[in-house]
Amino acid sequence: MEEFQRIYSYLPISSQDDDEPEYIRTLFRAFEMSYTAGLYQFAYIQLHMIFMVCIYYMLLKISTHEPEKLKDALHFMLKNKDRLRDFYGPSNTRSGNLYFGSFAALGESDIFLLFKIVGMDSNLQGELQKLVEERNKYAHANGNIIITSQETIDEKISLYIRLLERVFALMRPLIQKLYIDTILSPEFYDPEIRAFVGDEEQMNEAFIRRHCLTQRELNVCRRFDVNSLAGQAGYDNIKQLHIALNTVYRGLAEQEE
Repeated sequence: MEEFQRIYSYLPISSQDDDEPEYIRTLFRAFEMSYTAGLYQFAYIQLHMIFMVCIYYMLLKISTHEPEKLKDALHFMLKNKDRLRDFYGPSNTRSGNLYFGSFAALGESDIFLLFKIVGMDSNLQGELQKLVEERNKYAHANGNIIITSQETIDEKISLYIRLLERVFALMRPLIQKLYIDTILSPEFYDPEIRAFVGDEEQMNEAFIRRHCLTQRELNVCRRFDVNSLAGQAGYDNIKQLHIALNTVYRGLAEQEE
């Protein structure tokens, strides 16, 4: 269970919709109850659902920062204008915007193709698709209980976390670019026109919450060498915001301790 808690760092610290954290908490409670009760096969199915939520949130970052590439990839993958229109339609969006649940409308085995946008190779794609194939064997009411030991479910947890890390490694450059583009925008750094005056509030609400950022993603951002932007317009304000982000990250780390 201790290793399982690492999955939290791949899930958003906060999000624009208050229902999303409750959904995630419910999934975690269901997993923990099944695991504690020794119902390991059901815990495994819930583990897979949590993993897919992490994947969907990563895809949401791609949709935010590479919207045209995502649309092109979906057009190629779906090969159907009606399905593409429905994906971006009101029944699959919130207030006209994609959210993590939008990606559940796509087939799980196919959805990993979208990570080719950030350089996923066929080997990783195949390993991710195997997760779906295996989950399908256990999710049907066929009368078979196969995962019966704590050792087996713990091995599954380790596998899912290793694959999450490999996918996340592909996302690192995009997350850093998202951060740099954000803090270089006058609408973000200029206290005269930005949404929030306080540095931490601006970072929390206009960056972390807006983009549903995770602790792992914040770690990428905080490691950026902000001094490389010296000489840019608004640098003093940008540096203060970067300091605020580091303060937020340290707070999260202290909570874990």
